Amino acid sequence: METLDIKKYPWEIEFPGINFYDIQKQIIVDDKLMFGIFLGTGVGKTLPTLVLGQGRILVVCPKQQKLDETWQNNNLKFHLEKDVTVVSKEEFRRDWDKLDRFDTVIFDEGHNMLGVLPETRQRKKISIPKTSQIFEAALSYIQKHKPTRFYIATATPVSKPMNVWAIAKLFGKDWDFFKFRSTFYFPAMMGRRQIWLPRKDEATQQRLALALQKMGYTGGLSDFMDVPDQTIITVNVALSEDQKRAIKTLEEQEADPMVRRARIRTIENGVLYGKKIEKVSDKEDKMVKDTVLFKNGKLDYILERAQEFPKLFVFAAYTAQVNMIAEFLEKKLDCPIMTVTGQSKDRGTIFGDFEKLDRGVIIVAAQICEGYRTPSAACMIFASKSNRFVHFDQGKGRILDGQHLKKNLYIHLVVPDGPDEDCHNSIMGGADFQEKLSVL
Repeated sequence: METLDIKKYPWEIEFPGINFYDIQKQIIVDDKLMFGIFLGTGVGKTLPTLVLGQGRILVVCPKQQKLDETWQNNNLKFHLEKDVTVVSKEEFRRDWDKLDRFDTVIFDEGHNMLGVLPETRQRKKISIPKTSQIFEAALSYIQKHKPTRFYIATATPVSKPMNVWAIAKLFGKDWDFFKFRSTFYFPAMMGRRQIWLPRKDEATQQRLALALQKMGYTGGLSDFMDVPDQTIITVNVALSEDQKRAIKTLEEQEADPMVRRARIRTIENGVLYGKKIEKVSDKEDKMVKDTVLFKNGKLDYILERAQEFPKLFVFAAYTAQVNMIAEFLEKKLDCPIMTVTGQSKDRGTIFGDFEKLDRGVIIVAAQICEGYRTPSAACMIFASKSNRFVHFDQGKGRILDGQHLKKNLYIHLVVPDGPDEDCHNSIMGGADFQEKLSVL
């Protein structure tokens, strides 16, 4: 079959009014039936995937993308007239066995579907991989219906090596699980329990990358476009005396080392979740939340940057920290301060409203990192990070995409010599912090 030349293809005739990037054009002319679009945030994965979809198309995506009607809006915007059905990943996990066959299946933000661990469990006295419910649903659906076209789209396909095995399995490859595990992991003891940790040597990493490249398109925004310099700085923030006293008290009272480290990290970020007994009546008491907040240096630094930049984007790992930052800034600044947490409704509207502002600050929970763009902000602060690398990797792309190339400043606020710095170093090294904690 003759390979099409993307420069000679009649794009203006076939797709009038659509400006494709070269990598998007290449994906379209290659016209593969099954592959992954593993391109970095901002490159634009939705459009080529939607163009290639044929017949009845099923899109499985995060809940917010469904609520925002991202796929339907792109279908209308580019006049593609595709027959698209969109379900959230939660709906798919619950109802996969009730869904009809579709000609094309697209897993958007497909890393959510790749829940496979190197550990095993027993099924009928046979050792099999530990897997998430949504991976089992995805595999079962694909094996049952065998769609003509099947695409996995995500900027972060490999937060763990086992994700590559999961992709191969979904694509129908019969890779030996135990051989894969021994190649890309090594056993380690945690107390009396054996766990499996990823190998980090260069040769193994290259082998993993090659395996992924054979199953899809890979690359970041800078691989396809001239991206302006993106400045990254790390700022060490000292603890206040109140924080030091709270940590000392916690160290004296909390015996469990894992719990102690987790709670110390919240204190380092200005919050300490707890509970207290509240009297309801002479005969009744109840347990209520009692969250302690600490004035801390991260607040002052965020205020300085908010005064410097017209639009500021802040990520924080804890809901109480998000709200604390917002309340602090509201008292100091004369501009809109917006928040997005797990309790926020209509998130798409909040991000859209932020984009319309000439000046403002938005503080977002760290795990809310997919399916939106706020390119009007030129500065992003990670006040604290989620334990998961994928949240950081997805999050940093919210203020940069191919249609809004500009210089950006990324700032990491870190309390040194403790769990906050450990988390930062783990995430910046490309690993989940929880993995590191498991072997401490």
